[in-house]
Amino acid sequence: MRVLLLVASLWLLTPAPLLYAQEPTTRAEVLRRQREEKSQELSPPEPSRLERVLLDLETGRLFERLLNPAEGFYPKIGNITTGSGISFGPAYRTPGLFGGHADFSAFAAGSFQRYWMVDARLTMPRLAGETVLLDLHAQRYDFPNEDFFGLGPESRRQDHVTYGLASSMVGGAGAVRPVPWLALGGGFDYLTPSVASDDDRRIGTLFDDASAPGLSTQPDFVRYQAFAELNYRAPRGNPRRGGRYALAIARFDDTSGDRYSFRRVEADLQQYVPILRDRRVLAFHALVSASDADAGREVPFYLQRTLGGPDDLRGFRHFRFRDRNLLLLQAEYRWEIFTAVDGAIFYDAGQVAPRLEDLSLRDLESDYGIGFRFGTANGVFLRVEGAFGSSGGKHFIFRFGHVF
Repeated sequence: MRVLLLVASLWLLTPAPLLYAQEPTTRAEVLRRQREEKSQELSPPEPSRLERVLLDLETGRLFERLLNPAEGFYPKIGNITTGSGISFGPAYRTPGLFGGHADFSAFAAGSFQRYWMVDARLTMPRLAGETVLLDLHAQRYDFPNEDFFGLGPESRRQDHVTYGLASSMVGGAGAVRPVPWLALGGGFDYLTPSVASDDDRRIGTLFDDASAPGLSTQPDFVRYQAFAELNYRAPRGNPRRGGRYALAIARFDDTSGDRYSFRRVEADLQQYVPILRDRRVLAFHALVSASDADAGREVPFYLQRTLGGPDDLRGFRHFRFRDRNLLLLQAEYRWEIFTAVDGAIFYDAGQVAPRLEDLSLRDLESDYGIGFRFGTANGVFLRVEGAFGSSGGKHFIFRFGHVF
């Protein structure tokens, strides 16, 4: 009897986990015990190191600060122009001047390639209930090593030379917005271009004023422009849906005579087709630019439109093709990978020609590639891309800002 009482007492006092050490009698009991043991071992999922970095960038709003700097001084990081490399320098911004109607911004930036630019502007985007916009700006730049391969679609890579281009620009622009998605406006600028050609591989060693109009003389220009823009992209800085259709007409007047006066008309079309709640996007871009001068007059080579580089034909060197008229077609498939990171597969095709009627969909130069974009809904801060499949070889792109 004493032995039986002792066994019964031990059974009653034994903790539940020890009871589970006994062999289960049914299949249901086995599964129940396995579920209970697994529930005791569960822990919240741990994000990877890359995911933690991207989440910190998003929650810390680093891209937001770079794309939309706060009031006061801040570092300016980006690309001054195609071929300048990474540039940096001090910048300043103060919003809300003149009773909240005007914003002032200025920066000075330079690169290790000796490119530099100084820019200041006063914008008034909130006039008449935000239906009227005015802009006053001034700029000075020096681009010492611009690429030139000759004019026309048959220009050769072995004819590659360089030239320096410096200029000042002072002007203004204005627009009215009768509805938020439509803008009608115009503007003017005073330009003082100057071309340098004095080194061993400079443009003057292979080209002259006949093959590169404007090489010997660079007059000042007054540029007048009128434009119309229909823009219902959303969001504006990094579109996922909608479109933008713009038409611009410009007149360049040679202030020292009419030898280099000309006209330019451009149509710029963008369309974005969302897929899977905007997490996938098909993006399309088409640009047509036509420049025309009267008989006996020329379009200066340094003001002609170009193809080649990180923003149009990405599989070619900077400014690889240059002429009076241009056609560019681009298509991208974009998808969201992580927070603040998108992937993109792209295809570019384009052509230049001396006459508008020479542009066609035949014999287009083309490339394709893949890349990554870092940014937010307000814009893309950085693009990293690889371009392939062109006669210009493979190209790696590290570029601040969106392509379109």
